[in-house]
Amino acid sequence: MAYKSELLVISTGRLASTVIALISIKAVTSYLSPEQYGELAILITIQMLCGLFLINPVGQHINLHTHKWWDDNTLIPRLKSFRTFVTLSSCIGSIVSLEAFNAGTPYIALLTMLAVFTMVLAATWNATLIPMLNMLGFRNQSVSWSIVSSTTSLIASVLLVKIWPSAISWFTGQAIGLLLGAMGARYELLRKTPKDEYEKNTAVFLLTKHEILKYCIPLSLAAGLMWIQLSGYRFAIEYYWGLKKLGYFAIGLQLAGQIWALAESLAIQFLYPFFYRRVSENSNSTEIELAVSDLLNTLTPLYLLLAGLTIAISPFLLKLLVAAEYADAWIFVAVGSIVELCRALGNVLGNAAHVRRKTIHLAAPYAVGAAIILGGIINAGDRQLDISWAGAALILGAIMMLITMTVTMYNQVKFKLDKPRILISFLIMMSLVCLVNYAPVASSWVTALGYSIGISFIVATILFMMLWNNPATLRLLSVQLRKF
Repeated sequence: MAYKSELLVISTGRLASTVIALISIKAVTSYLSPEQYGELAILITIQMLCGLFLINPVGQHINLHTHKWWDDNTLIPRLKSFRTFVTLSSCIGSIVSLEAFNAGTPYIALLTMLAVFTMVLAATWNATLIPMLNMLGFRNQSVSWSIVSSTTSLIASVLLVKIWPSAISWFTGQAIGLLLGAMGARYELLRKTPKDEYEKNTAVFLLTKHEILKYCIPLSLAAGLMWIQLSGYRFAIEYYWGLKKLGYFAIGLQLAGQIWALAESLAIQFLYPFFYRRVSENSNSTEIELAVSDLLNTLTPLYLLLAGLTIAISPFLLKLLVAAEYADAWIFVAVGSIVELCRALGNVLGNAAHVRRKTIHLAAPYAVGAAIILGGIINAGDRQLDISWAGAALILGAIMMLITMTVTMYNQVKFKLDKPRILISFLIMMSLVCLVNYAPVASSWVTALGYSIGISFIVATILFMMLWNNPATLRLLSVQLRKF
């Protein structure tokens, strides 16, 4: 079947990109000290502020309408209206970096501003155009330019950090790779677009006043609160525990995040185009409820099993993938796994608000999570407790966000959960969490690799059984992505 070949293409591409990303973690921890990695974490936090608070609301609006605009030949003219907004957001990011990043000298401050401006610009277009190719069914082109992005980012970062070992060098190299990938994706999109469409000189409005007020501004509020929960807390970590501890903390969560990026990007690249096409063609409440339920019942078992796997092999991942200087950060990989699980499930549930165009309802769950995380970190910092208490605050905040999100989104879309599959997956996840206490010591590279492969194979087999003939998954895959 066609979707099987598409899944193979996407899986191969994501696996390649993830391998490159994991090599990047090994490289960055080899070239940068924990203090320098802490600085890199601050730069990434600034980029994420612009991406989530400013750009994400418009990006989600584009995702929801991509198929409709492609069908009526207005996609490219509408993207022309997006350029000014992206450039303005990049300028705001560079200005924020002046206050948020301790540059030291005017020269370093100027380089930091330029790096942040380039990164926000490059990351936005990369995250817009490459997924857009995939959304429209141009799988091969999307995968190819995704691999080009990650490969070039790694090469450029290593070359720059060899010249000047610093967080700014690594960050700039990443921006260069993302920019190249975005340019390639733009070329492919224009090549697939009817000539008379992209030669139009007039831009079409991307957003109406109603859409800005009712969809984008509420979503921006929710995304800003999400930013606090996902990365904004790093400023508090730096304040109370310093850049070195922030470096250890961030590398553990980053490693977990890269593993989750593989699974979540597979879901987004492969399943979400079917989901968005399905909801864009139906205004019927019953069909929307079924579509959201199918997405949840496909991804929830996968995410639960992945969380258990990541925690079970977390000490071995550090042995394999980071420099020895960061070896004690495995507990933060486990923390990151739980946080990523809650974040990913929250994102899936949040689709209910997107399809109803009532994104204001996303604010409350992220407000709950952000308040608990900041309150916990500030309390632990004031009392001079160990940084592990900051990790506990992250876990508690993520869980409370997910609980609140579940209740809130159910009020928007009456989704139905496949309780047997989800319960079995949860029990397996808890078994894997307990397994970490009985695992052998990660004394060598061979032990770490062998144990990780063995546990991963078992979990992959269980996952295959969970998804095999899953009616929810089969319904999602029955949708035609484009009409021409």
